[in-house]
Amino acid sequence: MPHEFDYIVIGSGFGGSVSACRLAEKGYSVAVVEMGRRWTAKDFPKSTWSLRRWIWRPGLKLFGFYNMRPFRHVMILSGHAVGGGSITYANTMLVPPDSVWRDGSWKGLADWEREMPAHYATARRMLGVTENRILGEADHLLKQMADEQGCGDTFYKTDVAVYFGDKQGEAHPDPYFGGEGPPRSSCIGCGGCMVGCRFNAKNTLDKNYLYFAEKRGAKVIAETRVTNLRPLGAGDGSEGYELATERSTSWFSKRKQTLTARHVVLAASALGTMDLLLRMKQRGELPAVSERLGDEVRTNSESILGVRFPGRSSICRRGSRSARAFTSIASRTSRPPAIRAARTRSACSPRCWSPARAGAGSWRGSRARSATRSGSFAPGCRSASRARPSSCS
Repeated sequence: MPHEFDYIVIGSGFGGSVSACRLAEKGYSVAVVEMGRRWTAKDFPKSTWSLRRWIWRPGLKLFGFYNMRPFRHVMILSGHAVGGGSITYANTMLVPPDSVWRDGSWKGLADWEREMPAHYATARRMLGVTENRILGEADHLLKQMADEQGCGDTFYKTDVAVYFGDKQGEAHPDPYFGGEGPPRSSCIGCGGCMVGCRFNAKNTLDKNYLYFAEKRGAKVIAETRVTNLRPLGAGDGSEGYELATERSTSWFSKRKQTLTARHVVLAASALGTMDLLLRMKQRGELPAVSERLGDEVRTNSESILGVRFPGRSSICRRGSRSARAFTSIASRTSRPPAIRAARTRSACSPRCWSPARAGAGSWRGSRARSATRSGSFAPGCRSASRARPSSCS
């Protein structure tokens, strides 16, 4: 039976973009269905006050790219855009320590310590990972806080997926792929990474993996939500699949259509993929989906802290977001240490988002239960903190 595509990839974030790129490289016909919009540098909001261009809530006519979904014990932050979460993530790219591969449910499934380094090297090359070059006031204050806790020697500049170039703000032809990629501009250190890079410096997926997927023939279908997924013919999917879709940014003109493919790749993040699979199982479209779907779901084990120091009114806007880290002394004690207010400095004004705000005498929320799989914490340690220079956007 003929199909419109060999593969349909649902979602254009890291999993979807990499899949689309590699499948297109092999000569398959590929479609990428993405619920969010396509963004360019000139389209991004200048601040988070521009809710219509920042927040993704189609039911409220908010067609941005940043989504926040509260659950009972966790708040999920995610991106909805062509390029997925790369559009709004903090672009920190750390390699996890080997101990990560020896823990967790993936332990023993493969020789991860032997297999993963080559894949991390490929990802670093494709995403243009380099050490951060721009430190702002918040970075220096974080170093001061580390010194006050007696662990200043653990402070380090993180690796980030950002193009720095030789001169801030300078345009440059493709610096990564021998002229085959898009032109870039060097980072100016505005700290607006999570509001979308307006200066073409952040290495988002639409500038590498997804860019080359499209260059090799993949079709990106933006602003489209998959409402139904069912196997054609035999229920095992051997004859392909049919997808029902509708316009995700429209209230009335939904432009409903169907697409068919030999294979489907679900890469709509943990939330989107599970939501679709659970709905299809309940409707009887995919009855063979495991009853364990949704069990053992993990966050990325990252602790995001907004830290506010009393005593100064300056607003820390400069620097590359998530530009540095240090190992908290809390990893070596049973409770977080007190920080004397008289000896600290204010990292941000009261406008700073501070989910972990505490009284002037203590620092809370800095401890983690396990090392992160993504390497957000300092290597070899079980607790760390990273300040965010542009929390007060």
